[in-house]
Amino acid sequence: MNYDVIIIGFGPTGKVLARKLSDGGHRVAIVERWPAAYPLPRAVGFDHEIMRMFHALGVSAQVEAISRPMEHYVWYNADWKVLLDLDYTDDSISGGPDGFLFNQPDLERVLEADLVGRPGITLYTGHEALAVRDTGERAEVDLAPFDEAAEAKPAPALTLSARYVVGCDGANSLVRETMGAAVRDLGFDESWLVVDVLPHDIDTLALPLAAQWCNPARPTTIISGGRTNRRWEFMLLPGETPEDFARDESVWALLAQWVTPENSTLIRKATYRFRSLVVDGWRKGRLLVAGDAAHRMPPFMGQGMCAGLRDSWNLGWKLDRVLRGASPEDLLDSYEAERAPHVEAVIRISVGLGKVVCIPDPDAARQRDEAFFAGQVPPPHPFPPLVSGVIDAAPQAPGAGELSPHDDLLQDAARVRLDTAAAGGFVLLSRTPVDDPRLHRLGIATVILNGADVRDAGGRLSALLDRLGAAAVLIRPDFYVFGSAPSPQDIPDLLGRLEGRLCAPSASERAA
Repeated sequence: MNYDVIIIGFGPTGKVLARKLSDGGHRVAIVERWPAAYPLPRAVGFDHEIMRMFHALGVSAQVEAISRPMEHYVWYNADWKVLLDLDYTDDSISGGPDGFLFNQPDLERVLEADLVGRPGITLYTGHEALAVRDTGERAEVDLAPFDEAAEAKPAPALTLSARYVVGCDGANSLVRETMGAAVRDLGFDESWLVVDVLPHDIDTLALPLAAQWCNPARPTTIISGGRTNRRWEFMLLPGETPEDFARDESVWALLAQWVTPENSTLIRKATYRFRSLVVDGWRKGRLLVAGDAAHRMPPFMGQGMCAGLRDSWNLGWKLDRVLRGASPEDLLDSYEAERAPHVEAVIRISVGLGKVVCIPDPDAARQRDEAFFAGQVPPPHPFPPLVSGVIDAAPQAPGAGELSPHDDLLQDAARVRLDTAAAGGFVLLSRTPVDDPRLHRLGIATVILNGADVRDAGGRLSALLDRLGAAAVLIRPDFYVFGSAPSPQDIPDLLGRLEGRLCAPSASERAA
């Protein structure tokens, strides 16, 4: 059984990567040990950049139907006095709300319904990947039907072959283990009890939409799980173990001040170790990792699933170019070069927030509270840009590595999203017409913002050009800015630098 790419793991990271590759006309096999998506809640938040991906995939209406916008993320001290109020009500750079709250099984069903039946997709659900090999010319995966009750691994029943294998197979990744990649610990390790509840009438409960109760007696997270569910996360205190909360009665005791068995149903309870881990070595030959197989972070920014989807979005367009022969395979090395520093920066922000929350000592918590009330605590670090990889290093090209703004384009009576106009590829925003053969050769769409025939509805794209002092900005398929040109005469050089990054001979070709 021969494919272009085998994806091990059918969570959101694997699903989105498979969809991107299917859109490129590639043959994809997806291997998942479970016959259906995990039915219980896990992730509960995603941000505007991820919603932008869902718009580009054409599933935004379905996702919006199962989500609710984030409004305020409020941090309280033990006495319910506000320490920090993160306001998400303004329009984001991507347009619309800055963040969303959701129930992961609902999202999984949306993504799966979109994916099943698409050209080139073969599902091996109910099958376990037993071994992965890089043979040099190809990569292979041995499979067998999965039996959770089996005491020993079965013999391989099937072997699949592909040009690349991507492990979206979680924290205990077989692909990462096969690659021998090292895992770095960034120093956060706390155990928390995660509880998901279905209120019988959610509108009657006076609950914050998203809050951290920084109570040293029991640091607690309270957050919406989409339109119907609610989640609580309780930090385990020194001396406590997961076994202390194995019985439902002990969980209801923690929930008692908010909900009871009379007005709510307990959906799930599970104890997790909140870790901060980054893998060194996301690619080895024909094997790659993404999502939790490549990194793990505490949940205090709601960025765990988001990071995996950014991996898929980044890797998807690069694998597409390599598989089509439009770029050498060395382009895949830019995947880790871009994503690893970005996700490590996000993890460190999340760890910093976690250290504010996870203070069980009353004296230390009082000092923290006083620092907040005195205005001595700096705001959270801004979200990071890309700092390396396929971005323009030319000093005359500011903006490289930034997340570009989204806007709708107005032309005559038509209104179209910029991402739709880009059609999943590169897009050149310019104030003057551009005639260059590299536009066609590199598959770059052009949007000429002349203020007459074509306008940006919200003014975000024009504002970007103004801020950068640019005549044109070149945006990548994953919405990040490659670079800019200060004048129309500099646009050919900008396109040339992109072509040099995408189409340079590979290391093996140079050696030959």
